[in-house]
Amino acid sequence: MLAARRLSAATSASTSPLLGRRLSVQTQPTPPPEATESGPGAWARRAVALSLLGLTGAVAASAVSDLSVFLSCSSQAIEKATQNLQIVNAIGKPIVRGPWYSASIAVNHARHSVSCTFAVSAPQGSGLLKFKAVRLGDESWYSFLKPSDWEILIMDAILDIHNHSRQHPCSTSSRLHRMQVPYNSASTASG
Repeated sequence: MLAARRLSAATSASTSPLLGRRLSVQTQPTPPPEATESGPGAWARRAVALSLLGLTGAVAASAVSDLSVFLSCSSQAIEKATQNLQIVNAIGKPIVRGPWYSASIAVNHARHSVSCTFAVSAPQGSGLLKFKAVRLGDESWYSFLKPSDWEILIMDAILDIHNHSRQHPCSTSSRLHRMQVPYNSASTASG
């Protein structure tokens, strides 16, 4: 039935010049309205757009810089935790960094010191590593472009150690331990 209507509409359109003219007028696109690019309104729109673009770029650059600092410092903290026998005996090896979005990082204005807390996990448990570090080396304005060395001054570990019961292998309990990772002057003297 639908095909019959289409066929009759097509034949009537070809026979009726008025309907053909009406269809041809409707298919032509309307021209876009003339854009006015002059006057104080246009300059204000351009200034607002450029300032928003600049602000977005500055926020993105700051976020990338903070992420770079976090990845560099947390790698050093995991290395230091892996070398600590108390932490390795408590949660095991390998110690794996948790997701970056659950970390907390505070960088001072001049980017010379950082305080960070991030999650770690290992075969026998999980926990949080907290540290404070200072930047070593160049203090120029373009130093954020180069990889920088950080010295971890203070590091604490809050560990959730899983205990598997021998009597009930499916049940687990956990204990929280807080450990302070001692300052190791030998690792900073060699680096």
